[in-house]
Amino acid sequence: MGNTICDLGAGGVKVGSVGVAQAVCANELRTGNNRITDNRISAGGRVFHNGVGILCLDSFGNDISHNHIHDLFYSGISCGWVWGYSENVAKDNLIEKNHIHDLGHGVLSDMGGIYVLGVQPGTVVRGNLIHDVEKFHYGGWALYLDEGSSHILVENNIGYNVSSQPFHQHYGRENVIRNNILAFGRESQFCVSRAEDHNSITFERNIVVTDGEPLFTGGYGWKSGKSYMISDLNLFWSISGKPLICGGGSYHELWHALGHDKHSIVADPRFRNLAAFDFTLEADSPAWELGFQQIDMSDVGPRPVRSHTR
Repeated sequence: MGNTICDLGAGGVKVGSVGVAQAVCANELRTGNNRITDNRISAGGRVFHNGVGILCLDSFGNDISHNHIHDLFYSGISCGWVWGYSENVAKDNLIEKNHIHDLGHGVLSDMGGIYVLGVQPGTVVRGNLIHDVEKFHYGGWALYLDEGSSHILVENNIGYNVSSQPFHQHYGRENVIRNNILAFGRESQFCVSRAEDHNSITFERNIVVTDGEPLFTGGYGWKSGKSYMISDLNLFWSISGKPLICGGGSYHELWHALGHDKHSIVADPRFRNLAAFDFTLEADSPAWELGFQQIDMSDVGPRPVRSHTR
């Protein structure tokens, strides 16, 4: 708590180990209920470029909050580390109010500001501010739910200015993505890249802003006319004035034909100062009609010492 960790050969903080659920002495190896809060972690990965700001492996019940993480070549926070739907120790992790930015620098691929994977009931990713993630070849995301990510709540986050999408899920099931602001992904704004025969995400009450790039891309069986997600009550807006595109087709035709966003709207969300990336909503924003809640970023990152010591 309250540390400055910088000029690093690899990452900043590491919790737990891998393969815990499958180990013979699994109970003895389990680590949980740690607090990693209010730290400043920067200038990492100078020897091992894949160092992570905070690496939380097979671990449970951790509070990873109010950290400022920047200037790394890979992910800011990584949590989970069981690929697919196998047994997993990770659950009930809180990743909240972190400010994460300037990652990747075009050196590595397949990274996220916050990267989670595996079945993690009770894990919450909330109130984080993530921006400026630059890939080498593929995968520069703000919020990245990788293989098997399931039963995770992602809410009240702001992600913008990334080289792929602000939100990307590889594959998983029954994740809830709500009340987030996703803007200015250079490939699209949200993506689920593998279609599976179950509900992968519920995507609701989000504000999604594009500068002409597609809203959604992914592996969702456009030819079959099927979809494996629930999307509604969102606000979409293109500042370029270009028609909205989803998955290679028209938002108003293809996307609606799949049953999505029957109650969503296309409208200017009326941010206070979008040019300066101030995403505070004005009093006359149409987002209020959808039940969107204001996202307060005034306390993101490390807090004054007196407010987080006990």
